[in-house]
Parts: sequence; C-alpha cells; structure tokens
Amino acid sequence: MSRRSVRRLSVSVVALSLAAMLGACGPGASQAYTGPGWYLEKSYLVVVGGPRVFGGPFSYDKCEEERIKLAPEVASDMLCVRHAGKPTRYGLY
Repeated sequence: MSRRSVRRLSVSVVALSLAAMLGACGPGASQAYTGPGWYLEKSYLVVVGGPRVFGGPFSYDKCEEERIKLAPEVASDMLCVRHAGKPTRYGLY
C-alpha cells in the first residue's frame, strides 16, 4: 500500500467515526436509563457511542407496540432490549 492510500483510508475511518457520533439521534443507553425495563433502541454497527435509546422503560408488549408504530423500514432496525441495571457508556452491563 502506498502512503497515499493509507492516508485516504485513515481519513475515511476518522470521517466515518465522526459521522457516527454526530449522526446519532437519541441519548445513549446509560443516559436514558431511568429504571429497569425494556427500552426501544437502535444498534449501530460501528460502536462509537453505543446504541441510541428512543423510549422506555416499557413492558415488553408496550415496547413492541411502540416499535411497530414506526415506519416499516425504521422498525426493522429497532430492538427492544431489557436493562435490569444501568448500562455502561457503550450499552453493556
């Protein structure tokens, strides 16, 4: 690999990371946690800031109802995730 292609690759990785951080729409799992229950989340392939939370805490049935209310192309990317305790910054326990 030439220096030029390595430089392009590194710039692309940095740009992708910034886009993932700035393009996130909801608060992170640790900021959105208010109590145990099911949270409506959107996961990201690049885990820069962790999953984004769009609602909760719900019962599982209520979480699925909220997910189904969204447009079909958005609803397929959303997950109902159970948080028994406050998750860390990256959505892990």
